[in-house]
Amino acid sequence: MGLFEGHRLTIVGVVSALVLVSSLGYEFLSDHEEEVSFSIDNDLMMNDINELASFGPRIAGSSEEADATAYIKQRFTDMGLTNVNIETFPVTGTWFVDAEPDEHQILMHAQLEMGVQNGPGLPDGTAGSGRIAVDETGNINHIESFTYLGYSGANHKHDNMLTFIGNGSADAFANTNGGDLTDLAIMINYDNMRNLSDIYKDAIDRQAGVVMIYTEGVETPPFRSVTVQENGATVPFPDAYNGDYADQLIPFIYISESVAMTFHDFIEQAADDPTLYASLDGFWEGNNVGTRNVQVVTAELPGTGDGTIMLGAHHDSAYISPGAVDNAVGVSQLLEIASQLSTLELESTVKFATWGGEELGMLGSQAYINAHQQEIDDLDLYINLDSTNLDPQKGLGTLGIETSDERLVDSISGIKSRVLDQGKWNDYAATVAVSDTGNSDHRSFNQHGVTTVGLFGWQYDENHRQTDTPNIVNQEGLDLATEIVLQVVVAQGGHQTGSEPLIQISGLEGESESWVFPFVLALLAGLATGIGGLIVYIVKEISAEMMAFLLAMAAGVMLLVSVLDLWLGQAGENGFLPITLSFGVGVALVLGINRYTDKQEDVSNMTQERKLYRSGILTAIALAIHNFPEGLAMGVAVLESAQYGVVLMAAIALHNIPEGIAVAAPIQAGGGGRLKATMIATMTGFTEPLGALFALLVLGSILTPFMVGCSLAFVGGIMTVVAAKELIPQARAQNRPRYMVVGAVFGAAVMQISLLLLA
Repeated sequence: MGLFEGHRLTIVGVVSALVLVSSLGYEFLSDHEEEVSFSIDNDLMMNDINELASFGPRIAGSSEEADATAYIKQRFTDMGLTNVNIETFPVTGTWFVDAEPDEHQILMHAQLEMGVQNGPGLPDGTAGSGRIAVDETGNINHIESFTYLGYSGANHKHDNMLTFIGNGSADAFANTNGGDLTDLAIMINYDNMRNLSDIYKDAIDRQAGVVMIYTEGVETPPFRSVTVQENGATVPFPDAYNGDYADQLIPFIYISESVAMTFHDFIEQAADDPTLYASLDGFWEGNNVGTRNVQVVTAELPGTGDGTIMLGAHHDSAYISPGAVDNAVGVSQLLEIASQLSTLELESTVKFATWGGEELGMLGSQAYINAHQQEIDDLDLYINLDSTNLDPQKGLGTLGIETSDERLVDSISGIKSRVLDQGKWNDYAATVAVSDTGNSDHRSFNQHGVTTVGLFGWQYDENHRQTDTPNIVNQEGLDLATEIVLQVVVAQGGHQTGSEPLIQISGLEGESESWVFPFVLALLAGLATGIGGLIVYIVKEISAEMMAFLLAMAAGVMLLVSVLDLWLGQAGENGFLPITLSFGVGVALVLGINRYTDKQEDVSNMTQERKLYRSGILTAIALAIHNFPEGLAMGVAVLESAQYGVVLMAAIALHNIPEGIAVAAPIQAGGGGRLKATMIATMTGFTEPLGALFALLVLGSILTPFMVGCSLAFVGGIMTVVAAKELIPQARAQNRPRYMVVGAVFGAAVMQISLLLLA
């Protein structure tokens, strides 16, 4: 081996080991530094919650919503965010107007009456005027005992006969009075098994006068909105079904369980006595349905590179609720996230939005998407915060996280685990699941095809009720969702600490404007395999020591890049399961080919020279396949950053040199000849520019980092088998164990240095 004889070999081995260990340690530490630490101010978040809740119910189109959006706009402006705007969009809304007591705009009561039956064909209330009340409820209090459901009608009805129709199933509607519910006040034990819109539609279709629902165990009725999913959008009930029901809306009311039990008692008494009638009377004109102007607040934090992430939370609340948890909490967390991110240098532009009209069916976010189609199409990710307050003391210590892209599950799970491991969250937890629907504004983005992450808290007793006030907020729990979202933004492109190349080249900032430049760089990087072949060409005779060293060096190069970069590295970016599956397919493919070729050729009787030649050819095939997806990645990367392209070219060229040696050395030693060995080594590099050209001119915009990651993992599996089944056994066959060990460490060290330069 000449240069590496005696103590020189030991020195090379020790230095290589030190370089390998220190570079791996540096990479490990720099990876952990990428998790930026934040000092979250939950006192400021609590102040925002108090301010927003103080405005009262923030119904879409109300003055209270205007007060809230003005406050949010000012907070964004004070942070120094750009493009801070309030936009308004006309939507079909529903709202309640308080009336003076003597105007009777809101009144409801029931009574058990005795008297004359209505004449045939006459509506209730005509002959019923001769009845007398033998029992009555008195006025049933709005909000405390009943609430309007969103898009409830306000038709004025008198003396509607109370009728119970079970759980409101289609069969229950069909089997009650033969399906004729004309002017009846129907009552339903709601079990959440059927959409409210289907119940409402059935009631109107069958001419009911009033429809009421109750739920066992629910004494304080909540607010719910009645919407329909049509053509990939959430549609207010009056606008659905071609608008056929817009002029037929009847009162749709949620009543308390105790009120329902009183109604049941009246119904049962009337059923046992033909002279008794259970009736409901009400005035519902205070409830309104019509066009309202919903508001959306937006702001922007410009990034230094490409990519856009949007974060949002709805600022409106149910008409009976000050909406502290739902969703002043989410807005306060959004404001704190914006404040924290404004202190960083972000690569992706981050946009922030607060939505009106969420409680009525995600109307604000849908209207914004429709008005800004191109902007939404360019989004990389949308993150939503809704009711994200946790309180373990109430059994609500688990944060719900759902994403529309299963490839994000591993990354988000890792982030939430790191955050929860900080020590302050012993009583808290978080779940991560895949969902492409969502029950908040991220549903609007899902329906538009945008990748989303939605964070939410679980159902709490005060939800959509007047008791949703700041005093129920658990201030200690505000940090968790805030911290997780901040780390997700960092991980998904908002901040790239430690990811820049170690080598920086001034004058090459910005992206490449032509495919020629990245193609030339990929060609230069690929031709570096020829340098490796040329080195072997210059060495006229390859000794057993040199062969053991070179073969082991090639194995070290291939194993390190395959396992650490092409498998584990890609798994960290694109998800463990798909990358491991791709890696395994590559392994299985080569093992299958090996088994087939072994059957075709008697390996046991093969000469040592023939085995070396065979190893060199297999290595050439593996590296040629490897260089193609590497070229794909290079073509995409260089278009985004010319400076990065030059650094990338140098790093790839650096590790292509030992790859060329790995091909040429066994081919030459196996009798292939110096020129042939050098030419084959050079040819393996030509797939590099071919891959870049394919990425630039053929795949274009459809090529994603995930596709490149899976391709690289597949090749990593191929190279792993070639190194383990061909290179290492041939290195061992040289009977020079010291040279083999030093060669493997040297090759791994050279490869690790090149990967660090790649960043």
